[in-house]
This record gives sequence, structure tokens and C-alpha cells, in this order.
Amino acid sequence: MGVSISNDSALDQILSDEEIRALVEGVLAAEGVTRPLEVSVSVVDTDEIHELNRAWRGIDKPTDVLSFECDSAFDEDIPADELIELGDIIVAPEVIAAQAPGFGNTPAEELALMLVHGTLHLLGYDHIADDEAEVMEAREDELLRQLVPALQVSVGPTTNHRHD
Repeated sequence: MGVSISNDSALDQILSDEEIRALVEGVLAAEGVTRPLEVSVSVVDTDEIHELNRAWRGIDKPTDVLSFECDSAFDEDIPADELIELGDIIVAPEVIAAQAPGFGNTPAEELALMLVHGTLHLLGYDHIADDEAEVMEAREDELLRQLVPALQVSVGPTTNHRHD
């Protein structure tokens, strides 16, 4: 598994590259992904995530994380030894740090949650409907407790974005 991280503006990304990689790879392993794949994580500023959110979701305001799925890690039509591009996770640390206190989290805890959240999206999880949000939030909570037991992250109801 490969996780590439780009931070072209040299923003304070809250967690180190190693911590970001470990979270993404930990989610993939916990979800049973064993095939060779690439995930990109981009660290962007508030203006860039605002523009991406407007362009791709039609929501004219900044957001904390966006995920863009490419190939499925579970697509049986792709040979098992072929490297696939799972997708892109885009995080905005300024937005994440600003919203963290409102959820009772530190910026590091909130970023960890957003990375788990974004990776689960790449694996097909969603939160449009309430029942989907409950499943995704429960899995986020479970994964965070497993991958970063020292964090006391407050999860949910943060993944149901119908209010956006």
C-alpha cells in the first residue's frame, strides 16, 4: 500500500506524514484491503477546499475533508496484483483546527477522525441517509479506538452532512 502526502503550501498539517500514513494504512488493513494500491492525501488551505467543495459538491463554503474515489479496492475485475488508485483525500487543517473545539476534540483528534472518515469514503461508506451515517460513525469510532487508543475523539453525529 502506498500513501502519498502533498502539502504544497507547507501548511501546518497537525499530524506528521508518518501519523497520516499510519492512520490511512490502518483503516485499509482493518477493512481487509490487501491488494496493492495508492491513496493520495492532499493538505490544502481554506480557500482551496472551499473552491473544491463548490466545484464538486455545489456547496459554497469550506469543508474539513473531501474524498474522491477512483478504483474500488474490492473490484474483482481488476487483477489482484495490479496496482490500483483508490482515490484522493483532501484535508483542510485550518478548518479542522477551527471546528475541533466545537466537537470537544483537539485538532489532532479531529484530523485523525477526518482521515478515517475520508478513507472510509474511499472504501464505499457513505452518510447521506441516517442509517448509513450511524454505520459509518460507529465504524469511525471503532477504528479510532483501535488505531489511536490514546486519543479521546468525539465521533458523531459529525458524518451526516445533510445540513451542509
